[in-house]
Amino acid sequence: MPTTVPSSSPDSPPATLPAPSPTQPVAGRPVDTDAPAFDWTPVPDATRYRVQIAGTEAFEAVHYDETMDRGTAVSLGAVLPDEVATACWRVRAEGADEARSDWGEPARFSVPSAGLEDADGTVRVEAPPVPLHPTSDQDPPLDQSAVPFTWEAVPEATGYQLQVAPAETPEDPIVDLTVDQTTSVTLYDTLSGEGTSFHWRVRPLFRVAEPGPWSDSVPFAVAPPADDEEQTPEAEGPRASARIAGPATQARTSTTLSLAVSLLAVLSFIATIALIVFAG
Repeated sequence: MPTTVPSSSPDSPPATLPAPSPTQPVAGRPVDTDAPAFDWTPVPDATRYRVQIAGTEAFEAVHYDETMDRGTAVSLGAVLPDEVATACWRVRAEGADEARSDWGEPARFSVPSAGLEDADGTVRVEAPPVPLHPTSDQDPPLDQSAVPFTWEAVPEATGYQLQVAPAETPEDPIVDLTVDQTTSVTLYDTLSGEGTSFHWRVRPLFRVAEPGPWSDSVPFAVAPPADDEEQTPEAEGPRASARIAGPATQARTSTTLSLAVSLLAVLSFIATIALIVFAG
């Protein structure tokens, strides 16, 4: 029996984590097995993920609602009713101290027994998406801990495939993921430690037909987060410079005072000796 789950609750705490993006299964494409693995982009500080599967994007009747790790397989035969041919799913990140994200955009897939006749007559546009961000003239370089990608949509596309490769080996991508009808993806902590120069490209996916053409490969650069770089007093601002200058000024003042006291002591000693000599 499906479970009725409201999409949001007025008493729910505000989202404090970024929302993950579904990566498989997506684009309304048929899954290859009765127990496909559900996966999504990772979210920093997330300790678990909540996954829901429903018959429609409204998620009024949820057939599956569980907390799991990434890449966990779900037996569709034990979850979905027999009459469901195309299902929707969504995911949100959860962490410590009730931290959580908003629900990610819903993704669609066809169950193995689904007929594909309704895909006949689909108009396919033989055009690649247009990459929008990042660009080759990106300045300053992007923060490698959170790199956003955006592109223009292709009509009738049901999803997209995104690849990111090092500039030295563009034919060997280190990121190869598929997403649903969204035209933007943010990769968190994925490019950290992988270098600083990359290329990315994207192509459209269709429900049954072969993928569309790739976009042009776009170079871009990343850099470590600013917080990781050693900052000089000038870079930290006037207030920081004042804090650093304070102890030095205080030290100079203390040294001057010590010299003055010492000089007074010497003069007093000389005056005492002079008085003794003249008195004798």
